[in-house]
Amino acid sequence: PGDGADWMTGGSYLVARRIRMTIEAWDRASLKDQEDTFGRTKIEGAPYGKQKERDTPDLSAMPADAHVRLAHPDSNDGLMILRRGYSFTDGTDGLGRLDAGLFFLAYQRDTRKAFVPLQTKLAANDKLNEYITHVASAHFACPPGVRKPGEWWGQTLLG
Repeated sequence: PGDGADWMTGGSYLVARRIRMTIEAWDRASLKDQEDTFGRTKIEGAPYGKQKERDTPDLSAMPADAHVRLAHPDSNDGLMILRRGYSFTDGTDGLGRLDAGLFFLAYQRDTRKAFVPLQTKLAANDKLNEYITHVASAHFACPPGVRKPGEWWGQTLLG
């Protein structure tokens, strides 16, 4: 059973966002400020207090407004989203500033229960907001895939 319309049972929702980073401001920030923004060391990518990038984070070792601390499932009653970021660079804007950042994709069963609460928290408290601007956002319904011979994609919606 799904959380919404019958035609979406077994499907998911995709949030796509284009997030521009003010690279010039980021480059002028101190190394400590950059690391505090994420709660990770810049050289290794390790969470504060750890040695390797994939080590389990100690959230208490990070500033309260660090992106990793705020977004981590342990800070959100286990809330998780399947997400992936892809860097982009599109030259410069009309003022000569680098147009670069992250194309962010997140899949979840119900954006009202996952993405929206997490994004609301990040919008209010995340230190990363000093360096980013969301310039485009979209929300897509992805119906379930084909499960049996004779079915076709979108059948639950159009069939």
